[in-house]
Amino acid sequence: MQVFSRRFVRVEILIFMAIAIALPAQAATFSKASLKGSYSFLTNLWTANGSTRQFGMLGIMTFDGAGNVTGSYSSVSWDTVQTGTFSGTYTVSSDGVGTITLTTGLTAQFAITINSTVSGIAHGVQLLQTNDSNNEIISGTAVLQSTAAATYSLASLKGNFSVLWNTWTADASLAQDAGAGLISSDGKGNITGSGTSMYQGVAYPTTLTGTYTMNSNGTGIMTLKTNNGDTSEWGFALNAVKVGKAKGLQILAPGSSSGNSVATGTMLGQ
Repeated sequence: MQVFSRRFVRVEILIFMAIAIALPAQAATFSKASLKGSYSFLTNLWTANGSTRQFGMLGIMTFDGAGNVTGSYSSVSWDTVQTGTFSGTYTVSSDGVGTITLTTGLTAQFAITINSTVSGIAHGVQLLQTNDSNNEIISGTAVLQSTAAATYSLASLKGNFSVLWNTWTADASLAQDAGAGLISSDGKGNITGSGTSMYQGVAYPTTLTGTYTMNSNGTGIMTLKTNNGDTSEWGFALNAVKVGKAKGLQILAPGSSSGNSVATGTMLGQ
């Protein structure tokens, strides 16, 4: 009788384990509170029309967890840079999709999907603009910078970062241009780097030196000079800040001083 009892308990345990394995994981439930804190964002315009002014936007969005969003931005269109601020509202459904409606400073609407949720807070947001009736697409991503208000300085950008960037243009007469490599920042305003550039189908070894400035909200400007003598300015926005230092950046620059293009990319901490 004792042996039978042990076997019976063992069978019960096995049945319980089988049921637990078969049951699906409980889906997370999202709300406005799932978006809280500051997020760097970057959007690009996608078009096949060479006469459309190419466009990119970079900045910081701050969500209050209750349906309100504020922020600042820098945009590039045909080598013209504009800056400004905005405010509006947002919604989040229980499945993690929602909307952003900007009404002050900018008038734009986005469909959004939140992702990479940790402890109930989204660390990433996908953005698709929905109020543009032209035959073009504006889309991008927002990445959590910090859940709490913070002030940034030159020291917030320090270490080695992999970098990948490319130009966006629908003008067939312009050269396609992109680069990948490594950028190192000393936390004091100085940058060095090396990598490979692709220009009109040819690969070129590239080295660079430069400087950067930092705004208190984690945006700034990198001024870079390459070994072939080219100088460029890149706007950036910090994200994934840990212990006061950024682990990632989104970057934006005019793609060509003589044509209709925009350059964008990302930097990820090593």
